[in-house]
Amino acid sequence: MSYGEEWVAYGLWLVIIGLGVAIAVYAFRAARSSHSRSLALLAVGFVLVSAAAGLIWVGLYATVRDPLMPDIGACAAMVAGFSAVLASLFVRTT
Repeated sequence: MSYGEEWVAYGLWLVIIGLGVAIAVYAFRAARSSHSRSLALLAVGFVLVSAAAGLIWVGLYATVRDPLMPDIGACAAMVAGFSAVLASLFVRTT
């Protein structure tokens, strides 16, 4: 990537991380007030899909400068996050 494209990628990941953390904060608050395990899993899923994936991508790209490893790491975090979101649909709250 050229210098300008790197900043665009960093900026987009920053937006993704910010939006994901904002959604997760509200989901955690709702889970705590309603004692809902499904909302807690939803919040964990959003943290993994956005913040973890973004931080992994930015951290790995800053160290290796090869987009393949950061993409694999971010995709792995997204798989875990979407699995948590899917699990939140099947958890029964008492």
